[in-house]
Amino acid sequence: MWSAQARGLVVGLALGIVWMWLGFGAALLTGALGLVGWFVGAALSGITAGTINVSDLWSALQGRRAES
Repeated sequence: MWSAQARGLVVGLALGIVWMWLGFGAALLTGALGLVGWFVGAALSGITAGTINVSDLWSALQGRRAES
């Protein structure tokens, strides 16, 4: 596994290259989509590891309170 610093370096270099070629807006969009991908990946790994209860998550997204 890569360390957090190595991952940050790779992301920073990739965004810098996108910025040089396509401009600031494209780099911003690339960063935002990367962040969304990171959240989706974290959620999927949490679901498969059993640390996230999908029914509680769905209820929270719908604005319902979790029943105890």
